Formats: sequence, structure tokens, C-alpha cells
Amino acid sequence: MCLVADLDLEEASLQWSWASGVSQRIPDVPCVALKGDYFYSPLLRSQEVSKYTGTVMAIDPSGRGKDETAYAIVKFLNGYLFLMEVGGYRDGYTDATLKALATKAKFYGVNEVVVEANFGDGMFVQLLKPVLNNIHPCSVEEIKNSKQKELRIIDTLEPIMMRHKLIVNTSVIREDYRVYEKDPAYSLIYQLTRISRDRGALAHDDRLDAVTMAVAHWLEVLDRDAQVGMEELLEEELEKWLDPDRGIGYVEEAPVTIKKNSNSRNYDELNLLNNFLDR
Repeated sequence: MCLVADLDLEEASLQWSWASGVSQRIPDVPCVALKGDYFYSPLLRSQEVSKYTGTVMAIDPSGRGKDETAYAIVKFLNGYLFLMEVGGYRDGYTDATLKALATKAKFYGVNEVVVEANFGDGMFVQLLKPVLNNIHPCSVEEIKNSKQKELRIIDTLEPIMMRHKLIVNTSVIREDYRVYEKDPAYSLIYQLTRISRDRGALAHDDRLDAVTMAVAHWLEVLDRDAQVGMEELLEEELEKWLDPDRGIGYVEEAPVTIKKNSNSRNYDELNLLNNFLDR
């Protein structure tokens, strides 16, 4: 399955390492996937951290009925995607739903909202925009998809998960289990592990589709190698350290976040700056 960790709202480690050993299994997080599947904590996460590059909220709207108006919030940093929250509302596009979505966008500092345009011929976006402008002004974009949904979901998520580029917030898993207990069909993990390439494979796929849309939004920048970000941070810190004027009227152009991650174990070998200065 995927990497699961307690994620900060503002920043994350620049580099993550995957392993599927018994010691990485998370026993206290319920898993509703297939038999033999487990959630795993990272083998290593770098002590170097930085603020997220951006945050997107994807919405798969629906009218009243059994389908949900589902949303997913995904942050991006240094070639990794961070799934912060997933949810859904079954009362269509009421004022309460629109306000709830806008409030979520504000809480997570969303930069852009992407909305599935296949519902209501763009009506949902027109209803959402004034509510967003009042609570959390940000960019809104409609996305039109013509490819079979099941194929699009699998083709988007499979390579990202196989490369372990998607980090899931622990709270997402715990909340999803509560959803599963009420009705498994609405569970994200249930949908993720039961989808196939057959048309209509799932009774409900709204939450999974929202996650797919959010991931697809970042695909163009996912080719960034995580080591590049580490090297850039190291180079910037070295330039500051070697600056002869540092301490004599030195003005830092932009704050650089580089500190110990309190949620991670002490892996001194990952602190590239310390290793360089200790030589």
C-alpha cells in the first residue's frame, strides 16, 4: 500500500524513503484494503524540511442522491505529493456544502481549486466561485475528462503509488475507516483497492476520482528528483555560510526552513550540511 505519516500543515521533509518490512507496518491504523495489504511508515525521512510548494483542492461534484460531492486536498513538495484530507457530502450543491468546501480550502491554504466539469455543464463552478471569493479567494479551474473513468484513475495513480511518491496523512486513514464502518462503498481505501479496468467496476468512486484529479494536477512537476531539492537547499545554505558580509549588515533575502523534524527519528546521515561541515 502507500506511505502513511503524520503531516504538518505548512511544511514537510524534502526526502522520503520507502520500505515494506515488518517494522514499517503501522499496526494501530486500521486497513480495509485486500488481504495482505498494510500501511507503512517511512523507513527514513530527511531532517531537512521546507514549506510546501503549493496546494490544490479537487472536487468531483454531484447532485442530490447516493453519489457524493467528493473533495481531495493534495500538497506538493520536491517531487512528492501529500494527501492531506479526503471527504464527501451527499446533499449536492447546497449552501452548506459550498461553504464547507470553501472553509476547507481556507484551512489548508489552497492555491487552486479544480472541478470536474462533466456535471451540470459548469453550473457547480458558478455556484462555488462567489462562496470562495467571500471565504478564501483563489483560482478555480474546470477539468473535462473524456477518457473512461476507471482507466483514467488507474493510469494516473498506479505509477505514482508504485514509485511511492504519494504520502498519506494518518488522519485520512483513520477518518476513512469511520466511513468504511458506515458504508464500505464510500471508503477511499475500499474504492482504491477494488477498482478495475472494467467500466462501472465500483458502485461509488467519487472520493477516488477526486484524489485522481488532484494528483493529475501535479503530474507535470512530479519529474523533479528529490535529491535535486536537497542539493539546492545545501547550496543555498553554503552560499550564506561563505558570505563574508554575513553578520555585518547581512540581510537574508528569503527565509529558509531547515530544522530538525520532531516527528522523525534521528538520522544524522541524512543531514547533508552537517556531514559537509564535519569533514
